[in-house]
Amino acid sequence: MSPDKNTFNTAAIVAYRPATLKHNAHGWSIEYHAMDPASGKLKRHAMKLNVLRKQYARLADFRAHCNSMVCQINARLAGGWTPFGESQNARMLTPIATAAEAYLNEKQTELRPDTVVNYRSFCKTLVEWAEKESPGMPVGLFNKVLAVRFLDSLFDKGLRGRSWNNRLKQGRAFMGWAVDKCYAKENPFALIKPKRQEPKRRVLIPKATRQRIVEYWGERNPAYLVLCHLVFSSLIRPKEAWRLTVGDIHLDEGYIFISESDAKTHYPRFASLTPQLRESLAAMTYGHSPEERLFGTRYRTGTKAITYSRFRKDWDRMRTDLKLPAEMQLYSLRDTGINEMLKSGIDPLTVMQHADHHDLSMTTRYANHADPNLVRTISERAPRF
Repeated sequence: MSPDKNTFNTAAIVAYRPATLKHNAHGWSIEYHAMDPASGKLKRHAMKLNVLRKQYARLADFRAHCNSMVCQINARLAGGWTPFGESQNARMLTPIATAAEAYLNEKQTELRPDTVVNYRSFCKTLVEWAEKESPGMPVGLFNKVLAVRFLDSLFDKGLRGRSWNNRLKQGRAFMGWAVDKCYAKENPFALIKPKRQEPKRRVLIPKATRQRIVEYWGERNPAYLVLCHLVFSSLIRPKEAWRLTVGDIHLDEGYIFISESDAKTHYPRFASLTPQLRESLAAMTYGHSPEERLFGTRYRTGTKAITYSRFRKDWDRMRTDLKLPAEMQLYSLRDTGINEMLKSGIDPLTVMQHADHHDLSMTTRYANHADPNLVRTISERAPRF
């Protein structure tokens, strides 16, 4: 009996046979049949797992990983994916946790220890999420859908704006490395758009307020006042100031050398010192050896550096005591210093070099800060009609 032409033909739409875990004389493999676009026929495809088996001491753990892979492959097959025209390699079967560990080991040889902390934090978050979704998830099967879901989970936890975008950048960096190292075929974070973010919450600090800051720290902690002067006058970033050693300070020549390993931009530079700073630094560093940290424990120059978070915590305490707005941050002193140098007549190129900027557009951007003295300045200096 010939089939009715209106009969539903299931054979016509079956584009795969589900994946299964196999074990034979040749070892372990996952086998399935998928549609070959070139011939329009189902063809067998096998993924050899002997290399992966060696990574597991217990057979049960290996089987659990493989069963998870089988489920993921079947989900992709159901969505119309076909492996033909692609090439597989054992590295693509590596669990995300293992790939992330290799990634961090490599980064530790390239970056500063405090920078690696951010990479480690991202990898920990990603691995924990992936393990909850599918234990032992292979990095080669981490696709855009999973990347979007991972980022959505961060958004649901309250991550917004700049912080969310930073995680997106870290995801691109990790999966870009995975592609370069043949752990994955594509970067699933690459085409995800960053979110709109609010501008940095920093404002300029007027001279009257700076005088209050000088009086506050002059009475309580002169070393913190030196830190404020370094940020405002020498345009040294707080993290760069935290890394300074006595040997970086050249009082006779009137500058501090910021090495490429300490600079945020990884470019060495010379930060000039005002006469007031030279005098204060001379008192702080007298009798100390070159390798000692300028800001040691309790802000005293010594062999052990103060905790970097102490800078922010002490600034926040001062801001509360003086009832200053939250937008006035320690880094605001650098913004204010750049702004006032530009408006004092120092040419933008000199300010650019002093501020360690890549181009003039970055430097002149600081002239766009809301200036609390703008109304008075225009009123007094503007030409009359």
